[in-house]
Amino acid sequence: MFKALAMAAGLAVLTSAASAQPIGIGTSPQGTLTYTLAATYAKVAQQSLGLQVRVQPSSGTGVMVPLVDSGELDVGFVNTLELSASYSGTGDFINKAQKNLRAVAVLFPIQSGFFVRKDSPIKTMADIKGKRLPYGYTSQQVIRTVTDGVLANAGLTADDMKLVLVPNLIRGTDEFIAGNTDIGYFAAGQAKVAEADAAVGGLRYIPLSDAPEAVERMRKVLPTSYIATLDPAPNRAGIAEPTKLLFYDYVMFVNEKVSKDVVYKLTQVLYEKQKELIEGMPLFRQTDVKRLYRESTVPYHPGAIAFYKDKGVELTK
Repeated sequence: MFKALAMAAGLAVLTSAASAQPIGIGTSPQGTLTYTLAATYAKVAQQSLGLQVRVQPSSGTGVMVPLVDSGELDVGFVNTLELSASYSGTGDFINKAQKNLRAVAVLFPIQSGFFVRKDSPIKTMADIKGKRLPYGYTSQQVIRTVTDGVLANAGLTADDMKLVLVPNLIRGTDEFIAGNTDIGYFAAGQAKVAEADAAVGGLRYIPLSDAPEAVERMRKVLPTSYIATLDPAPNRAGIAEPTKLLFYDYVMFVNEKVSKDVVYKLTQVLYEKQKELIEGMPLFRQTDVKRLYRESTVPYHPGAIAFYKDKGVELTK
């Protein structure tokens, strides 16, 4: 399935839309959640609307978001924390406000956390202190912030760990596979996690705490995050039992200059093609089409607003 998506994304796409201006979707490297999401969405958009769509991987969202802001790319997918920070010029985008970004839809929650080898003596977050942890994420700076949020849940900071500097999630997981870190970080249910699980003979996510004080510490670092339970599923390596992980929502956004008509159609795909999207990426099962239009610190594109108005979808919290 993943190879099919990658092939669909890598090729220019359907000839029926050959005369149209291609839509460029920015994403992180192959193997990441963002890449799978973009490839899935591109395939469905091409087939259902006849739109030309090209997926352009980069080293990370920290590189991709400015490309959408500049108009070199049209569409991107990030988490709500990163979209808010990039638009306001705060956090990892300090003094680099990306004011040309516009929200399209809030999609679904991402469940993530730290994992270890299945036979590791590390059982709880309290056990990770002083252990080797991938960090830095120079090409995906938001992942460093999320990592800090996970550490804060346990009352720890990066200073409590032995840090192994990596540029992005893929490299961080490769270091884990190679035995250069004791802990890995990645969103659950992704292809790279399955690869790591197979490579090391099994892995296990470490449960986070939902105690009020732990959540408060975490939300000081990650204001849009929350703790919820992820249940086992065939595609969720490392989740052998219900496990509390860090959740945060993913959002689709565009450059403000993308035409109203095009953004209307892009939003239509999210609303009307859930079955096809779920086939390519099971996370879409968690999408509530009546809640795509949610409050955001980033203005919504007029094309998306027009679609929601036509469908009677109201702005929700």
